[in-house]
Amino acid sequence: MYRALYRKWRPATFEDVVGQAGITTALKNQILHDKVGHAYIFTGTRGTGKTTCAKIFAKAVNCQSRNGADPCGQCPVCTGIDDGSVMDVVEIDAASNNGVDNIRDLRDETAYTPSVCTYKVYIIDEVHMLSTAAFNALLKIMEEPPSHVIFILATTEIHKVPATILSRCQRYDFTRIAPQDIEGRLLYVAGQEKIELTPDAAGLIARLADGAMRDALSILDTCAGVTNQVDADVVRRMAGVTDKSYLFDLAGAVARQDAAGALRLVAELREKSIDIKRLCDEMILHYRNLLLAGMSGGQGLLVGVSPEEERKYLEAAPKVPQKDAVRAIKILCGALDKMGKGTDARIELEVALFKLCEDAPDVQTVHPVVSQPFAAVPAAPQPFAAASVSAPGAQLSAAAASAAETAPAILMLATNACFSRRSQTCGCILSAAGTEEGTFRAEAGGAISGAASAVGGRCGTGAVCGMEKSRCGDGGQGSAFVCLFAQFQCIL
Repeated sequence: MYRALYRKWRPATFEDVVGQAGITTALKNQILHDKVGHAYIFTGTRGTGKTTCAKIFAKAVNCQSRNGADPCGQCPVCTGIDDGSVMDVVEIDAASNNGVDNIRDLRDETAYTPSVCTYKVYIIDEVHMLSTAAFNALLKIMEEPPSHVIFILATTEIHKVPATILSRCQRYDFTRIAPQDIEGRLLYVAGQEKIELTPDAAGLIARLADGAMRDALSILDTCAGVTNQVDADVVRRMAGVTDKSYLFDLAGAVARQDAAGALRLVAELREKSIDIKRLCDEMILHYRNLLLAGMSGGQGLLVGVSPEEERKYLEAAPKVPQKDAVRAIKILCGALDKMGKGTDARIELEVALFKLCEDAPDVQTVHPVVSQPFAAVPAAPQPFAAASVSAPGAQLSAAAASAAETAPAILMLATNACFSRRSQTCGCILSAAGTEEGTFRAEAGGAISGAASAVGGRCGTGAVCGMEKSRCGDGGQGSAFVCLFAQFQCIL
């Protein structure tokens, strides 16, 4: 029976583990110095070697003919662990065995000594899926475990594991594997499997794997099933990704604000069975590369691109402003997030491209107003040159007059009044800042108030201060007076 490449080429020793040198060194030192702990927790993204290292460690601590810190792979214990015949090493899938009864059964089994091995090793994969009651049952056995029991927990979501569990484990964080390390491993596996894999194809697979060796080997396995000569074109076709030239064409259509052209390109790529979500993800990475290529010293951050692609990015980066690249990344990330919630992927990408083809909204800059000091104001206001108003309330509208009788004094800064029941007739003078807008002055000793912005100029003689819907302010000239409750205008 054919075995998948990721199963066939799973590392059997610590030396075969790629990209986790620090973790493998620490585990080997513990084995060599006989300082094996009772509980470990391995965390990291998928395909980085968590379960693989757990199995290697389980074989190493029980191997009868250990080669340094690595298991020999040939003794009865090693072969029994590989084929599952040795019952002292148990691998539990917590995603499907997450109940408290499953952990209670495990706790009861730990009371028995190993039948063949030195240690009974329990590998609990996806441990974050355990229920609260199951975690509590596991905690009890981890507090005082028997000397012959080792727990190895593996998870991709470490934040879901209770702190009481974490505090009793030795934690090791598995990082994403570097693209160059994945590329080297792929070329080695392809050589052993007699697959003609080009370096460009290996590099493309390494970038698509996103730091996961298992994903990289699965992509290689898929491509090798089509042809024994795997190049970059085969990888793009089988992995459902587009050529970089199409990404530049899409970005060019967006830069020209050619929405119809961009949507037409998306339709053509969809007809070629290009995955829309992957295309959106590639567009985000494309604008990121354009952003980095346009930065001073950012070229070194262009990881995973070929020399030819790097040259294209360096040529295209000056034509794309950085603010446009940031805006494109934000809009495309929003579209990708909506795609994951079940909406139509094509429509979301088309809407995002349509938004990018529109002009970016202008951002208004608000300039601070520097307050100017007021000139000295006469202590007592002078009478108006024109005829005085015989009855202050006669020229008020009915609504204004009613408001004048009921409204309390509206306090301004420094206790100035814009309106007062005691003095309803208002005159106008020029503001201290020299604006064309007048300022109210109460006839019977009231002080200067804010400018009458609503009338667009100075108030006429005999104007009265009424409560209406206009703004009482300084007209942007630095007056310190601001109406606190009501808004006023001059009513003739």
